Amino acid sequence: MQQESVVPETQHAFEPLLTAEETAVHLRCHLKTVQKMARECRMPSIRCGKRHLFRLSDVDQWLKGLHRMATTTIQ
Repeated sequence: MQQESVVPETQHAFEPLLTAEETAVHLRCHLKTVQKMARECRMPSIRCGKRHLFRLSDVDQWLKGLHRMATTTIQ
């Protein structure tokens, strides 16, 4: 008798990583801005050799955090 997996299907799936170019398009900003912010550790990225790769969920969470900080600072 084979036992079924208890871990949900979504936890097995690997989230594709974005390049700096794809991240810049997603954020609607310049490629050099994304590269500089990643290099300075000002945005979440994964270093792979000389390149930085980005997990979309991490970038979106980081952006939401920036938005929250900006809205609480204004009030």
